[in-house]
Amino acid sequence: MSLDLRKYIPINRRTLDNGLDVVLVEMPNSPIVSLNLSYKVGSKNEVHGKTGFAHLFEHLMFEGSKHVPKGQFDKICSTAGGTNNAYTTYDFTAYTMTLPMHQLELGLWLESDRMFFSDINQEALYNQQKVVIEEIKQTVENQPYGIWREKLAESAYDEKCSYSWEVHGSKEDVANSTLNDVQSFFNNFYRPDNACLVIAGKIKSDETFNLVEKYFNIRKDAPPKPETIFQEEYKKGGVRSSFNDNVPLSASFLSFHTGGISDDSSFALDVFSNILGMGKSSLLYNMLVYDKQIASQIGAYTDKREHTSLLTVYALANSPETSASDLTEILRNSVYDIIKNGIDEKHLTKSKNQIIANAANEILYSSGIADNVGNQTLFWNNPERYYSLLDNYMSVSNKDIQNLCERFIEDKNSVIVEVVPND
Repeated sequence: MSLDLRKYIPINRRTLDNGLDVVLVEMPNSPIVSLNLSYKVGSKNEVHGKTGFAHLFEHLMFEGSKHVPKGQFDKICSTAGGTNNAYTTYDFTAYTMTLPMHQLELGLWLESDRMFFSDINQEALYNQQKVVIEEIKQTVENQPYGIWREKLAESAYDEKCSYSWEVHGSKEDVANSTLNDVQSFFNNFYRPDNACLVIAGKIKSDETFNLVEKYFNIRKDAPPKPETIFQEEYKKGGVRSSFNDNVPLSASFLSFHTGGISDDSSFALDVFSNILGMGKSSLLYNMLVYDKQIASQIGAYTDKREHTSLLTVYALANSPETSASDLTEILRNSVYDIIKNGIDEKHLTKSKNQIIANAANEILYSSGIADNVGNQTLFWNNPERYYSLLDNYMSVSNKDIQNLCERFIEDKNSVIVEVVPND
């Protein structure tokens, strides 16, 4: 029997006159309140020559605003007993804050000030250009196996497609960005009618809506949002590429194009990914690490995006004698063997239980709920879709996984990236 979340965490929604979506999640037992302000802008909204802007702007939003000078946002928040963070994806950028319940109005004031009165100046841009470029160096360029995702993006999508680069973008594009560039990006996308504010905690909806109106019901003139067009022919399949890296062991990454986040197969995709490579009892781990002893690490995950997603399985060799091409063939054949033999009920149930356990953990925290509800609002225009997620995962059947594999798991739909150790 499923848990009726509507009884425990009611959701209320209104839209302000300026277009801002406001969603309130009442959690009577929560001593804190969480804010999630998500803007529907990510790296897919960038263009060639100006990549990395969404991620750069995530950093710039902490550089100060009209009433909150540089360096004071974090200080004000932490002094009030709160925490805050932000992250950028292909499709959206989210700003999160958790505070003691009595500091809700402070949080609304902070977020409002940088939405409507952000102070983007040349010094702030220069500072964050240096920070972002250094981050790219440390987490991508100087990280073992770090650039494989860039190679995947280039191999999986036509260069016309804005999914053909990673979220961090090009180091050169970030370095060459001008103040006019970032101000234009801000005006285009950082606007109330392109955002969703979720507040979750021990709140009363009417009182909280009044507070939100006080700080956010401000007009913000903006040009029409630039359209991002995705076409199916942008996807490239049957592609195999390799690159040399200063690493001791070969690695193979095998990806398959799948449907976007709203595709009917989305829930089966997560369940199947878990079955393939989640943990040391997963099917691929048993086959490649324990039985064949050809891999030291394996994994699988779904890289979901609005228009199209990728299912990726990967393996790291167990010995320098194992070549990347050999590893690829064994990984590929193992995936097809799993599909051919079918998924037994034990692994299906285990995968769904893992997902349910993660979801149950999320329900314990107002921040997790705010983040998820914001996502349902941005991309499905339906915050109450959150209530049905667990049931949708629980209803995934072997037939659903079989249909998923028949649609997507084939060589002509695959993208292979191999990492070859330098001599």
